[in-house]
Amino acid sequence: MGSQVAGRAEWCAAIRVARGEDIWASAPVTISTWLLLEHPGPWPSHGLPDDLDDATVLVLKAAEERGVRVQLIRRVRDRRRPVREVILAGRGGERGWAERREIASLAELSTLDLDALGAGTAPGFGDGVDPGTPVVLVCTHGRRDVCCARLGRPVAVELDAALPGQVWETTHIGGDRFAANVVTLPGGQYHGGLTVEDARRMADAIRDGEVVLDRWRGECGVPSAEQAAVYFVQRHLGDPRLGAARALPVAAAVASDEPVMWLEVAVTAGSAGDFRVSLRPIVLGERKTSCADGGAIGTPAGFELVSLVKGPDGPDAQQPGAVGFSAQV
Repeated sequence: MGSQVAGRAEWCAAIRVARGEDIWASAPVTISTWLLLEHPGPWPSHGLPDDLDDATVLVLKAAEERGVRVQLIRRVRDRRRPVREVILAGRGGERGWAERREIASLAELSTLDLDALGAGTAPGFGDGVDPGTPVVLVCTHGRRDVCCARLGRPVAVELDAALPGQVWETTHIGGDRFAANVVTLPGGQYHGGLTVEDARRMADAIRDGEVVLDRWRGECGVPSAEQAAVYFVQRHLGDPRLGAARALPVAAAVASDEPVMWLEVAVTAGSAGDFRVSLRPIVLGERKTSCADGGAIGTPAGFELVSLVKGPDGPDAQQPGAVGFSAQV
């Protein structure tokens, strides 16, 4: 994992590494629509900064009430600018949508169609973002969790050098123990456990429309079992392309002699064919899952791969393995 994870053994990210906890299928399932507002900081550990006016706070809280994820963002280097950028994003279509707009005054937020945004529809507030040059978010929210600043900030600097104009630092995006965490929009692809040494290959993957399979947490807004099934298929195929495999939106329980039933998820992988993936839900054990608020103790859940079958008839050889996830947001 590189030298970045070295340090105090009680930090949540160090505990995750020491336990060998996997990162795939850990993207938050409850996040699907985003409102990002440029703010130079400092950012409080929770909630909104005190220097935002009442009208802006009302808009942001109204967005949250509609299920929109509100994030504060800032440039990696030029933090204090005469304008602010607003970025909106959501799922839908092949790779989702995103739009951006620079505003000279926060009062311009009053024209944002929150109902459309809450419904997951592009509100036409700004210019569309080309999926080929996505917005890149790196969590550096140190007041929330020390791991995010300690591990996220160096990765943000490296990514910004490789992808100038695309990278933003951001507040908490979920999964502190997976720091450094990176999200790309549109699409909502999460990567975690990134080190400075990983930054260049992460940048290359973003340019090529790919994921880094061994750092890929999954796609937000997608049920964890479906994230796991897609990961196992793409790992099996050795195919890092975004959207190379997609789970059908049905996860069925399968009878088992064990106390926990299997979940069976159908996955389509285009020309590679269709797959049937059987997963066994598991509990990974109690541990520190975040350094926020003095430390949070949890028992992350996960999946064990039972079988991966290609087509309706014959199995395609695949070794079982554990996959960890968390609904933490």
